[in-house]
Amino acid sequence: MPSGIGDGVASKLMQMLKHLCDMARNNQSLERVRHDLQLEENLEQHKKGWMIQKIGWAILYIGLILAVAGIFGTGPVSYKTQVQNGNTIEYERFLRYEAETDMTFRLKDVTDSITLEIPQQYLQYVDVQSITPLPDRNRTINGVTTYFFHAGGTADIHCLLMAKKPGSITTTIKVNATPFTIAHQIYP
Repeated sequence: MPSGIGDGVASKLMQMLKHLCDMARNNQSLERVRHDLQLEENLEQHKKGWMIQKIGWAILYIGLILAVAGIFGTGPVSYKTQVQNGNTIEYERFLRYEAETDMTFRLKDVTDSITLEIPQQYLQYVDVQSITPLPDRNRTINGVTTYFFHAGGTADIHCLLMAKKPGSITTTIKVNATPFTIAHQIYP
């Protein structure tokens, strides 16, 4: 999670929870009414119930904020960009089971060919639906699938992926021998 977004959200949430707890402790707005009816009143139990309700609302708001931020899938916290030797990879860290996502490689200073190496360990969790442009050929040796492309100058490679197994996966994908360590959390 980027430090600026995560720190700000966490700080706001902590302030909101502290405010709710202070309100519950110092609740002076409860009016006690004297009456002649024979009713059993337990105002302390009502206060506890109201406090639990406020905490429930706070948890609901926290979940909503995290969902909008992208912690459970598509959103600003989920998108990740890495740059190595002038080459860039863009992908989402948080995926949903059987949901499609894009992974894009932006390459500079390509001489005449590109190799994209994806470990089989990664392919157990994520299925490559399509690659654009189409590779000239591919091969799998020693647990690594390598795709070969012809290109020159700058090139973009777009991979359409589908998460096929819930869990966490961290792996290294190489593009022209430049390693990119990527991590996904795949939710059911």
